[in-house]
This record gives sequence, structure tokens and C-alpha cells, in this order.
Amino acid sequence: MAKAQIEDFCNGKYKDANMYIRKPWENFTFFDAVNIVLLSILAVVMLFPFYNAIVLAFNDGRDAMLGGIYFWPRQFTLDNFQQVFSNNDILGAFTISIARTVLGTVVRLFVVSTFAFAVSKQRLMFRRFYLTVLLFAMYFQGGIIANFLLIRNVGLMNNFLVFILPWAFNVFHALIFIAYFKGLPESLSESARIDGASNFKVYTSIILPLSKPVIAAVGLFTAIDQWNSWYDHMLYASGDNLQSLAFMFQKMVIAQRYLETAGSSDFIQGIAVSSSSLQLAAMIVAVAPIMIVYPFLQKYFVKGIMIGSVKG
Repeated sequence: MAKAQIEDFCNGKYKDANMYIRKPWENFTFFDAVNIVLLSILAVVMLFPFYNAIVLAFNDGRDAMLGGIYFWPRQFTLDNFQQVFSNNDILGAFTISIARTVLGTVVRLFVVSTFAFAVSKQRLMFRRFYLTVLLFAMYFQGGIIANFLLIRNVGLMNNFLVFILPWAFNVFHALIFIAYFKGLPESLSESARIDGASNFKVYTSIILPLSKPVIAAVGLFTAIDQWNSWYDHMLYASGDNLQSLAFMFQKMVIAQRYLETAGSSDFIQGIAVSSSSLQLAAMIVAVAPIMIVYPFLQKYFVKGIMIGSVKG
């Protein structure tokens, strides 16, 4: 709105300020049209594989092997999902998955954020040494054998804590927290310390409430990793009492694949579930909880990633 028009409106010459607000289509350009078309194509390319996986999960497994299924099931069936939920251990595996996801995420957020809070302060003694160790650990790791020997020697084999303690710290997530904490005004912490607040009080009462975006971003990363993890159970746990949902689904798919390769042709003809269709149904069941949680964290997730990527 031009200066003269603002003065006329303030003087009561115009009763409605909306007459000066341009409608969206008034500023529509050729670039906007091309941008919308390209982003729409990109969205379809990214979403169609997941949609097609849902379609195949609801289709007969033998019929799906013939191909040609794209937009809707050719032979609709619930046998794939019935096979997934027919396992008697699914409730226990679901409980283990929820427990390790919630507890593992909380522990990592606490450990990583406290470390980042301390390292982000210039006055920390041996700060440069800690950062050097952090960067060294990011590029060099012990490997599977060293990790296995360490887990066995500390007594975490067949222990639920083997899903929590080795996941307690992540270098990349620590760097995100450090970058975010450096961007917060130091005057906030200084004013709180002048009023007698301890470092832990500053961390819990000032820093954490201002860090919701980065907490949501790192928390979502960690939760997804914990929920989908099955390899650590294969290495460090034996038996079914600690198996997670992802590990149980992995076993079901392998067992179904074995039936297809080792079973007789007559037996295979009598079932409507294939290893591929079972894998897709298990994927849908495993992904559903994360998809339900993500919309509630999306606004914090995007902001946390952007801030952590530009703050130095």
C-alpha cells in the first residue's frame, strides 16, 4: 500500500483496507506456474511408491507376482495382514518396540543435550579436547567385532539395556544441539546466573524450553531409528522375550521366503501370501505409528533442522 493510500485510509476516505490487498492470483507469474507443476510432479514421484506398496499389501500375493498392479488391488485380500497379526508374540514385540523407542529417545535427548550445553560454553575446561574426541569419534569407529566384545564384557548381552545404552550418544545429533545452543543469546544464561541459578537450573528452566524445535527434530530421528532397529537384537540378544516388532517381521519374511523356496509347488499354490506381500504388509504396520506421530512434530521438526544447519 502506497504512502498516499495509507494516509487516505487513516483519514477515513476508504472504509475497507482490503481493496489494496492484492489477491494471490493477481501476482501469479509464469515462474509460479512452472514451480507448481514441477513440485507436483516431484510429490507424485515421491508418494507413488509408498501408495503402490499399500496397494500391493492389500493384494493377493500370488497375483501380485504377475505384475501390472499400480493404482488399486486386482485381487483384494486381507491375508497378508492376517498373517502379520497371527503371530502370538506380536503384542510382546510391540511392547518392546514402544519401550525401547520411548526410553531410548528420552535417554539420548538428555545425554546429547547436556553434553552439547556444556561444550557450547567457551568457559568449559578442556573444551577443545572434548570437541577433538567428538570429531574423532565421528570418523573412526571400532566396528562390529569391537562393539560385540564390549557389549559382552560389560554384561549387556540378553539385557534390555543393550537397546538403550549403546544408543545414548550420537555425534551428529550432538553437533546439531551444539549449533543450536550457540545461536541462543548468552545474556539469557548470564542473567539467570546473576539471579543465583545454577548451571543445571539454567539448562532445565531456560535452555530446554527454548529448544523445542531441535529437541523435536533429534527426537524424531532417534525414535525412527529405535522403532525400525532389528540388527542389534540379532547381535546381542537371543530368544524371543526381547524381540522388537521390526525383528519379528524380519523373521516372518525370512520364514515365508524359506517356505517358497523349500516347500512343494502344491503347498505354494494353496497360499495367498508371498514373501514380498508379507514384507509390504509388515512395513505398513511398522510405519503407521511413526506416520501418526510425525504431523504433531512437523512444525518443530522443520524449524529445528533449518536452525541447526545455519547456526555456526
